[in-house]
Amino acid sequence: MTINYLFSSKAKTLKWLKLNSQLSIPSTTLVYAKDWCKNPDLVIDQIIQKYPNKLLAVRSSSSMEDNVSNSAAGAYSSVLDVPSSPEKIKNAINKVFNSYGMSSLPDTEELFVQPMVKNIVVSGVILTRVLADGAPYYIINYDDESGRTDTITGGIGVNKTVSVYRNVTSECFDSERLSRFVEFARRIEKICRNDALDIEFGMDKKGILYLFQVRPICSTKNWKKNTDELIKKRISYVVNFLNTCFKCKPMLYGEKNILSVMSDWNPAEILGVTPHPLAASLYRSLITRKVWRQARAFMGYRNMPAEELMTLIAGRPYIDVRTSFNSFLPEGLHSQIAEKLVNAWLKRLENKPELHDKVEFEIAVTAMDFCFNSYFNKRYPDLLSQQEVLEFKQHLCLLTSRCLDLSVSGSIAQAERSIAKLYQKQQKRHLPGESYLCHIVHYLEECQTLGTLPFSILARHAFIAENFLKTAIDRGVLDSKRVAKFKRSITTISSSISSDFALVMKGEEDKSLFLSKYGHLRPMTYDILSPCYSNRGALFDNINELPTLNPVVKFTLSKKETHDLNLLLHEAGLGKYSSICLFEYIRRAIAGREYSKFIFTRNISDILEMVTLWGESFGFNREDLAYLTIDTITAWNNISLLCDAKEYFQRKIEEGRELYSLGKNMQLGYIVRSPADIFIIPQHRSAPNFIGSGYTEAPFVFLNAHSSCEDLQPLYKAIICIENADPGYDWIFTRGIQGLVTKFGGANSHMAIRCAEYGLPAAIGVGDKLFSECITASKGVLNIDNRTLKAYQNAH
Repeated sequence: MTINYLFSSKAKTLKWLKLNSQLSIPSTTLVYAKDWCKNPDLVIDQIIQKYPNKLLAVRSSSSMEDNVSNSAAGAYSSVLDVPSSPEKIKNAINKVFNSYGMSSLPDTEELFVQPMVKNIVVSGVILTRVLADGAPYYIINYDDESGRTDTITGGIGVNKTVSVYRNVTSECFDSERLSRFVEFARRIEKICRNDALDIEFGMDKKGILYLFQVRPICSTKNWKKNTDELIKKRISYVVNFLNTCFKCKPMLYGEKNILSVMSDWNPAEILGVTPHPLAASLYRSLITRKVWRQARAFMGYRNMPAEELMTLIAGRPYIDVRTSFNSFLPEGLHSQIAEKLVNAWLKRLENKPELHDKVEFEIAVTAMDFCFNSYFNKRYPDLLSQQEVLEFKQHLCLLTSRCLDLSVSGSIAQAERSIAKLYQKQQKRHLPGESYLCHIVHYLEECQTLGTLPFSILARHAFIAENFLKTAIDRGVLDSKRVAKFKRSITTISSSISSDFALVMKGEEDKSLFLSKYGHLRPMTYDILSPCYSNRGALFDNINELPTLNPVVKFTLSKKETHDLNLLLHEAGLGKYSSICLFEYIRRAIAGREYSKFIFTRNISDILEMVTLWGESFGFNREDLAYLTIDTITAWNNISLLCDAKEYFQRKIEEGRELYSLGKNMQLGYIVRSPADIFIIPQHRSAPNFIGSGYTEAPFVFLNAHSSCEDLQPLYKAIICIENADPGYDWIFTRGIQGLVTKFGGANSHMAIRCAEYGLPAAIGVGDKLFSECITASKGVLNIDNRTLKAYQNAH
């Protein structure tokens, strides 16, 4: 990091740059407080003479903003599009000076006036380093839709954000405009001899880039000095890993690969974007190492090679999408067809990255449904020959028919029996007082075979079930209101939690009984730092009003619906099953997914509590233990250490801490399509899934996984913002909230189901950009009927 030029006021800096560079900077006229107070009419005459018949910008340039020790960015007013008339100019200048908040303006205070630049097509801000930690990335936030110059600095309108690694080379850019933005920033850095800048710019229709202002970033004192070198060294390792990861693999179909944080088993939702090593390793051990593929093979999908589903980049979890797509192929499908399908699916995702969290519905074909012909022909025309399409359909029908089997030998019934067996085992045990490692190993194995394996089967069934409902709506046989009513007729474990909680608050059930049933739930299931219900002392405090669930309704298909669904089943090659059978399948799949998740997460909670007790014997707290992996811990059960155990684990904790810190510093995107995506990273933008109905306007309140239940009065009548849609957040429904916003999650996620049950307005899976706007705003509007979520800034 280099810093040389000593910045003066905003206006003086622009005048210096105008004199000492060839940058396009609008003409700048300084107005000093002493001149304005002495003779405002003279000042106005001089401005009008200099800028006759032009729209003007009157901008702040206070001594208290934009210097090396204090930014105060956005703290003072600027007035744009001011007509060149005495009254309008006077009002604008007074407004800007008044925003300084001084009862008496010192003579040296100033502002400046510029002519408005015409035909602006892009306006934006470039931070030449990450504000929080100084990581070496250009953060480019721009608006290319409104034509205004103040949408970014004013926090209004539609905007986009891209992070660009400072050492990026030209061949990594696929956007000439973005490349020009970076080159523009580099020019300014070179002139100022400072690479920690905040640059406001615009571009007109001719492609001319204008500098509106530049200020030093003032948080440099908080930055670590070696961040650049650490990331430069590690990023080369990441590129080498990706070059290997994206090559063809002999036992997988697909010529290339894609990594995504939300496809398939969506680790961003379950773990968070940067999980601690213990959480990521538990998820890997229990699901993404092998359980995920074993479940699919059991259901009739491809018998996969020993490939893991999740990969870690600087500690951040990504789904290997090629591996995922291979696992969605029916067993026995001809290799030539399989190769064509996987390549086509990967290409569609590459071209439509915004679908990365909807691959089962919008990209891959994972089972037969009621719209196969129309969807497949529209998305993949001429991909397969008629004979190949027929063979693919036959295999899909065989797979789907096998899934719909509700007999005792069917996969859904077998999964239900495994979960029931795990529940029985859990009821007979108590946490041990010693031999923690032995019990951790045992609970892990038990959770895999009787917990996450059957859950994986039921979760896949639920996706198939949801797709049947979705395509029935698309075919016009059902409407969304009838489907919503059907879902309200399904009794889930979540509704049981709410009804039992109500009994506790009414004094009709003991708190200890409630916690014996639900005490293992925690907002981040795999995170040792996330308190479970049993450890939340104020769980039953500050209850303003008990939530009211939509009543469970009876649902029966009408004669016409029954007839039409039977026709669709016959058309899809599933005529051996009736519509009644189909809806019983959907009911069991949806309820089974929620219940099995509830059951197996008790094992995970018990494991985390035993890890805590084991760590205490060495003097480690939960935060220390979060940086170990579960494999490091359990290996000690069978492998003798040839050194002091505490020193060994302390060293491993520090290694984990360093990896976690690096993962926080590195800017990584939600989807990686090539090694170039490591250097140029667009911010996650997603189409929200709107749940419920109605309109609510309320303050936003942000909760993280480590938030306690204490002092949560502000949750009442608020719109709650949480990153993921985990069952452990169910306690928020006891706080009289007005609405819910999640960064990650889909239409089938746990919180989507819960909000539908409560009739609570919700926007699920809104993405990074909109979520960040919400948690930094004072309040917002959630309008389900119009499908809009609007965040208002404090000045609104």
